[in-house]
This record gives sequence, structure tokens and C-alpha cells, in this order.
Amino acid sequence: MFKFSNKRMEYEEQMLEENSDTLPPNVQYQRIDRYNYILQIRGEVGSVHEGAYIIADVSLNGFPVEAPQVNFRNNFQHVNIFPMGKLCLYLVNKETWISSTSLIDVFSGINQVIHHPTFNDPANSLYKDSEVYEKDMKEQAKKFRDEKYKII
Repeated sequence: MFKFSNKRMEYEEQMLEENSDTLPPNVQYQRIDRYNYILQIRGEVGSVHEGAYIIADVSLNGFPVEAPQVNFRNNFQHVNIFPMGKLCLYLVNKETWISSTSLIDVFSGINQVIHHPTFNDPANSLYKDSEVYEKDMKEQAKKFRDEKYKII
């Protein structure tokens, strides 16, 4: 499996390099090593996260057999993120993970859930009310607009 994993990672790295323009323009990544990336999402204009630097660590230990582990930094609050920073998303859930999913799809999917949360299965029970959620997210975005949160 190790040989397979290395070949797949080589392929994913090549695809990221050659097709990075297919990522949403507000999504950037930095490779730390073969199995670890930093993902930086800039809050989209018009969203409750507008202008915020949203940072996540993406660990690919066990990839592609196992789903990536995604953890957000800076105590980022979101209805689909557990209080300790772990993302709750079908795309990276170990029960629903599909090993053919590309890193480009993972990175794009994370951006999608940040800007279009699902309230029917909240990871963060503080946000059962969408009005409270929207108000809190706008306040949080003000904080994360500061350049000190920018990594990439």
C-alpha cells in the first residue's frame, strides 16, 4: 500500500500543480510535505465570511485509502466544524470517503461548505439558529480579516 500511496500522492501533486486554476480563486494551498498541506480560504465577497483568512491543516496520512483529516486553526467557528476545529463534511468523513476523490475536489468542497453551510446536521450545536449564526460569523470575519491571519 505504501508504494500505491506514494504514486497517488505524486499524481495528486502533479494535478494540483497543473490544474490549480480549477480551484476557486479564493482558495490557496501550501504543501508542507508529501502528506500535509495548509489550506487558506479567503471569505468570498458578499458572504458572512467576506475578507476573512480561514486557515485549515489538511493531513493526508493514509490517503487515498483513508479520508483526509481537516482541522481549522484559530478557533474558527462554523456550523459544520466541531468546536475543536475538525470539519464535519461527507467528503472527508471516514464512513462516506471515496478513495478516487482528488485533492482538488477536497479543497473545493471545503470552500463550498464554508460558504454554504448545512444546518440540518450541525457539528457545532451553538448554531441551530441561522440568524444567530450569521451575526456571529460576520463578527468573526472582522477579526480574521487582519493580515496577521494570512499565511499564504
